[in-house]
Amino acid sequence: MDKIMEYLSAHPAILTAIIIFIVIVILYFIFKQFVKLALVLLLIAIAVGGYYYFQDPKKMKGKIDTIKSGTETVVKKSKAFYKDSKELIGKAKEVPGDVNKLLKGAEEAKK
Repeated sequence: MDKIMEYLSAHPAILTAIIIFIVIVILYFIFKQFVKLALVLLLIAIAVGGYYYFQDPKKMKGKIDTIKSGTETVVKKSKAFYKDSKELIGKAKEVPGDVNKLLKGAEEAKK
């Protein structure tokens, strides 16, 4: 065991590779479960949608139109949010420079 620890401490790249391999294996098994869960939920959603469609097809078309208009609204709002946040990031990048200018101006005024 001591020889293994000495080898790994002498070669940290190998230790890093082992850790990355273990993390990848763990993530694989976690996401494998999520894929199965997503497929089951998709099948359930299709079954529920089919049930409601066969109950009253006219009502289902109206609900689909409502969902489409709702998603369009969400897309528009998210695009506006993205644009606004992009502008804020640009302004935030300018702030440190402005603060430095103010500090230099204050130092020059003291002199």
